[in-house]
Amino acid sequence: MTRNLKAILAVSAAAALLLAGAFSVMDRAEKAREDVLDWRAVNALAMSRGPSAAEAALDARLLSHPNDALLHYYRARLHFELGRADKALAEADRAIALGYAQEISHVLKGLVYGRLLGDRRAQERLASKALTFDPTYDEAYLVRAEARYALGDYRGCAADAASFSGLKPADPDGYEYSLLCRGELGEFGAAEAAGLKLAALEPESHAARWRLGRLYARRGFHRRAVKEFSEAIRLSSGRPDYYLDRAASCEALGDLNCSAWDYYSAMDWRQVSGYASYYYLLGSSMYRAGEAGRALDAAGEAIKLDPAGGPGYLLRGRLRAEGGDRAGARADLLKAAALSPSLSGEAADVLARLDAGR
Repeated sequence: MTRNLKAILAVSAAAALLLAGAFSVMDRAEKAREDVLDWRAVNALAMSRGPSAAEAALDARLLSHPNDALLHYYRARLHFELGRADKALAEADRAIALGYAQEISHVLKGLVYGRLLGDRRAQERLASKALTFDPTYDEAYLVRAEARYALGDYRGCAADAASFSGLKPADPDGYEYSLLCRGELGEFGAAEAAGLKLAALEPESHAARWRLGRLYARRGFHRRAVKEFSEAIRLSSGRPDYYLDRAASCEALGDLNCSAWDYYSAMDWRQVSGYASYYYLLGSSMYRAGEAGRALDAAGEAIKLDPAGGPGYLLRGRLRAEGGDRAGARADLLKAAALSPSLSGEAADVLARLDAGR
């Protein structure tokens, strides 16, 4: 065999080995890629087969990789999603101790303290700590804005909302907190601008329209408020708060019919129909709208729900007096005065008119 042929064969053998090695590396990389268990996979498993299946998959992976900080973070996040505060905190601390991205783990702990345990101070502190590791971590600003809003630190909340929007200008969450916090500060122009931006980014969001409507109502712009509340109702097919807020703005505009029927619509929800005060509002608005029969029914419901309260009896007494039921009116008015001395003056006035009309 000639020297040149030997060299050619040697080079060919080396190339074959390199090629085989390359394919081996590619195979291992592909297998590793297929074996990746990221949060999307964990979440998909929890959604399709239940949280226990997702937890079992993480536990199985941790048996062979007990010091994988990312897996501990995923388990912490799963516990958080399931409302298990203590377990979520323990796993987040484990991820932190193993050196996993400190800002993300601290923000997760902040959410556990704030949303699950109601400790907004701890949420604010942990979000602030996350920002010491990475001052460009947008989520930390949003989590701290949430905490500061709950704590009544509207100036700090507005600043964090602005920082978040600066980092993620296409995300509506920053504008929502800006709307809320600027509104609380009385900075209505800035709040309105944030609300309009929010509505533009989420044109199908009924909550955005509702929040904008509430801002206009606070400013006394009830016509604009009614327009936004109406759009919120259209987009959502109705929510009790949306009807109640539109009812109040309609009343402020003197549209008593709109106000009465919005209170009536709100009664479809138990969180409204379970309270005597809302039936009193319904009865009063129906009375002013000329719907005496419905007003009387509402007053009766208010009394059923709160038989020891005076307002329902006062309203029914007025209605009975106008309807000619003198005996019923007198009984209700005297009952209202006895139960609620603060109403005795109004009850006495109606009784006096009732007696004068004999």
